[in-house]
Amino acid sequence: MKVYSGESLEVYAVSGQEFRIRWNIQEVSVPSMDDETRTQWEANEALCSIFDNRSQIIQKIIGSVHDIGDEIAMINNQFTRKTDYENYQSFRAQAKALADGWLNQIII
Repeated sequence: MKVYSGESLEVYAVSGQEFRIRWNIQEVSVPSMDDETRTQWEANEALCSIFDNRSQIIQKIIGSVHDIGDEIAMINNQFTRKTDYENYQSFRAQAKALADGWLNQIII
């Protein structure tokens, strides 16, 4: 899911028994109603439970961008739509790194 904020976004944000993982965080300028330009932050975000294991976190990150039908289609079409499949695999690697970053943070 894409999120927008007027304040800088952290990669990991805990709130009670939930936490948000954000990636592709970008500061962007957008026009406002008074023809001024304002700064906002955009990011992709997945909502997780602090009790989720690595596999569940990865699944929630991927699921925040692709539904299961999209995933199956990309896997089944890996030879005919190679770029989509490669992008999907790259995203899976990013999801694993984000999950590992969270787990390493809470272990230390």
